[in-house]
Amino acid sequence: MRFSGIRLLLVFVATNTIMILMLVPSMTSKHPWLALILPGQFQAGGNYSGYWVFFALVLLVDAITVIAVALSVLVPGLMAITRVDLEPLKERLSRQAAISAEVRDRMIADAQEELVQARYQLFVGRSILIAGAVFLVMAFSSVTLSFTRALPDGSMFVRECLSATVCLPGTRAVVNADVRLRGVQAFTLDQIARSSLFGAPEVYDWHIGDLTSNPRNGLFSHFVFAFRLCFGLILILTLVSLRFPAVRAAEEEKPALNAPAPDADHVAAAS
Repeated sequence: MRFSGIRLLLVFVATNTIMILMLVPSMTSKHPWLALILPGQFQAGGNYSGYWVFFALVLLVDAITVIAVALSVLVPGLMAITRVDLEPLKERLSRQAAISAEVRDRMIADAQEELVQARYQLFVGRSILIAGAVFLVMAFSSVTLSFTRALPDGSMFVRECLSATVCLPGTRAVVNADVRLRGVQAFTLDQIARSSLFGAPEVYDWHIGDLTSNPRNGLFSHFVFAFRLCFGLILILTLVSLRFPAVRAAEEEKPALNAPAPDADHVAAAS
């Protein structure tokens, strides 16, 4: 686990170092090269819409990095914990007369130690995954808002015609310049709810805010779909990992599992 933490730190440092090395030449140049690949305004300096797009994308890359590291820790832990099943192991060992009690206890102790390590790995991976989910939500909101500022004449959203919102003909399309931070925040919460509740808001016509993605804007629609898919998978993996007992409970079980079995003569005498 210590190696996983060091690996996460090294990946973070390497990713952000590369991003900084990409940013500095563009900010000090009269002809910023980032303007060739990103929308928005780029001049010498930093307080321009194109640079905010870049910063938002850096946050998105960091979120994806954290999620990737979390999966590299969590998935092996899930696989390990499903392999270790103590009750069938003890039953099989008890039927093997050729195995001495000392060897049997040592094998059970080794299996218990592996189970504790797997549960600890699940705890660490789940914690990193939750942090990655928070990063992902922040990155989604930042990327969405920065692109509305970099492309003010575009139309990333359309307005939902709710009971409290009057949509006259031709007024559904929303120009990016009219989108505010509060609208982006409500849109982000709406996407989280739709992803977490497995489509129930669409079925029951529940809405948070009156903005939805414009289906004619293909790139933004793909981005929204990817966010909802990724957030839903994170939620499922988190719930699956929570069904296993905590690390402390596994450690408390260990003395009982390692205790020697009662002698058959004593059992017969007691009965």
